[in-house]
Amino acid sequence: MSKELDKKKYENSVLYFVEHCNNNYLGATKLNKLLYYLDFISYRDRGKTITGDLYIHKDFGPVPDTVDEIIAELKDNKKIETTTTECKGSFKVKFKAIQKTDISFFDNYEQKLLKGICREFALWSTAKIVSQTHLEAPWFYSKPYDFVDFNYSKDIEFMPTS
Repeated sequence: MSKELDKKKYENSVLYFVEHCNNNYLGATKLNKLLYYLDFISYRDRGKTITGDLYIHKDFGPVPDTVDEIIAELKDNKKIETTTTECKGSFKVKFKAIQKTDISFFDNYEQKLLKGICREFALWSTAKIVSQTHLEAPWFYSKPYDFVDFNYSKDIEFMPTS
């Protein structure tokens, strides 16, 4: 699968999660997992992703290949702010939405999926969502630092809908 980003949907997906799932648990790692579920569940259900990004098998689960650039653009365009704090010998990124999500970029299925993912995972700790992704076929069957295969998305059992 090649990467064809839909930057408007990608940016608005990040904004949506920052705006609607932002609590003590939402840092960079958890945001990556929310995007993973968004794209992999969409691929499972419709054969296409929402953001158009590819995912890399990293130690803490699948990571969107282009997420750092998208977040940098959102910051540069004053759509989000981030702060980094030290936490247990590591660093935690906190997000703040400056601009509201433009939901019009998403069709009905995508809007329901965004809402369902927030409803399902908003109160999950980062450790819990990381552990869950490690149990699922897309991450489990990929090799470290290789791209995660979307064809394994059929094994994701979560059915977040509104």
